[in-house]
Amino acid sequence: METQKEAMGTVSIFKDGSEIYNASFGYKKLESKKRANENTRYWIGSVSKTYTATIVLQLIEEGKISYNRKLGEFFPSIVNANEITIKDLLLHRSGLHNVTNDPSFEVWIAEPRDRKEMIARIKKYNSDFQPNKMTKYSNTNYVLLSYIIEDLEQKPFEEILEERVFKKLNLQRTSFNDTLNLANNEAMDYFPENGEWSPIVYQTNLTGTMGAGGIISTAREVNVFYSGLFGGKFLSAETLKTMTTPVGDDLGMGIAVSTMKGYDIYGHTGRIDGFRSMAAYFPEEKLSIALTFNCGKGSMTKKMKRVLNAYRYTFK
Repeated sequence: METQKEAMGTVSIFKDGSEIYNASFGYKKLESKKRANENTRYWIGSVSKTYTATIVLQLIEEGKISYNRKLGEFFPSIVNANEITIKDLLLHRSGLHNVTNDPSFEVWIAEPRDRKEMIARIKKYNSDFQPNKMTKYSNTNYVLLSYIIEDLEQKPFEEILEERVFKKLNLQRTSFNDTLNLANNEAMDYFPENGEWSPIVYQTNLTGTMGAGGIISTAREVNVFYSGLFGGKFLSAETLKTMTTPVGDDLGMGIAVSTMKGYDIYGHTGRIDGFRSMAAYFPEEKLSIALTFNCGKGSMTKKMKRVLNAYRYTFK
């Protein structure tokens, strides 16, 4: 993928909970020709939603909230708040407009944005449809779920992630951050332009994206999380089944459900600024693959298929 200038980043493959392959290609910073390695950290974008959904489902199992609780109990001024449930938010069935679709959002989110500012932004838009009438992907749902988690736990979202997920799996290279920190072996991101990789002009400040896309990690540690999740380290088998059961589309709760090469697959893609990522878990084989790129073009699903084909050829 590097030689074809399709992407730069890291690929990790886990089988039965252990890593069997890890390879990095390209540069974490083009300008200095610093190459990426297995410990290079990438923004994983919407793959973060799997982590956020896991915490919400933990809180449901603990009886601290229910699927049918209404958004209006937390944010009554948001459109249709008294009809939208926690389940609707988890399944992208709230009807709330996706704030990131606004053409001006890219510049606006480059500055730190707190809860008050994000809620005010969300309130600007009308509903796209009535709650629970259809499924339509919206980052707004998971920003709101992050705030609800904070209200229930009475702690910042960053601390909750650390306590409930990162520490539990000893994820020392995974964190919830605000801006790039290139000194900490983080990758700089780029976008394709005229056959070359160009730096991003407006870099997202992750304080606004919250649990919709605010996590930074390595390919290896994304696999540690996915293997842990589907290995039963966070949720009961019954809750996992609910999480991975789509309602009206291929979207479960923080998880996309599909098939690849005849195998069921649970996973999520991520895209934020120039970063591209994808996590996939194949339950029949207990196989997990994570792609974390700091630039890329073309379909991430096609790239995942190529990695899967290589795995089948090499390890089967």
